[in-house]
Amino acid sequence: MINKVRVLPLIVLVILLGCQSPNCTAQLSSDPGARINNPLGGRPFRLHLGRGAVVLSALTGVAYFINKKNKDLEDKRLSFYLENGVMYGYKFPFTIIPETNLGVNYKVTKWLAYGADIGVYTPRDEFNQSTGISMLRVYNKFYLRDTDKFRLWFENGVGVVYFTKLFPVANPQEERFGTNWNGVVKYGLGAEVNVNPSLSILFGVRHLHFSNAEIKGKARNPSADSHGIFVGMNYNPRRDQSKKKDL
Repeated sequence: MINKVRVLPLIVLVILLGCQSPNCTAQLSSDPGARINNPLGGRPFRLHLGRGAVVLSALTGVAYFINKKNKDLEDKRLSFYLENGVMYGYKFPFTIIPETNLGVNYKVTKWLAYGADIGVYTPRDEFNQSTGISMLRVYNKFYLRDTDKFRLWFENGVGVVYFTKLFPVANPQEERFGTNWNGVVKYGLGAEVNVNPSLSILFGVRHLHFSNAEIKGKARNPSADSHGIFVGMNYNPRRDQSKKKDL
């Protein structure tokens, strides 16, 4: 029988890839709206707060009922991480956005985890010089592979960010000004490799989307999108203890 622990994350990924607008292209393109620039298609903010959120909530809810309780997971559910990344805007003015996130990760099944983090973003380009503080960003993490030494996952999440200066600001190709308050959406692929039973290295690729859901109208919502990489460390305080119990 096929292991449902491995199949369910793949189902999630297929459904998410299907939540795309019909006008997205599947080839490399300089068009900011091309699929290579927005891999999941559609508008990221709507994907996560609309259809995407409904699909993910339904799937994670079903997961509780169709997966047996994993006793091996009990002592290793909660971990803490610190990560740094750099995101590169693919639309003019090609904003570079360094990010630092501190968060918690809580596994509810072998293939699924919920988490939350706080973060700092510092978008920089010829026009934007701001600092954003994310008070809380929540996410789902779907493990495509999970062993004692290595984990591979797909992540997606959404949060709220306050920028010290308006972001994004107007430029020669975009006359609209953004706002201080924005939503931030992330999705991407990541991996985790253990250094020892309780400490692991994180790395991966990520898409970030900033917009304000038109809280002051479309004329104040230029949005900002970028791709990038991140690295970090994850600490699980119970892994060492559970390892000693087995000895």
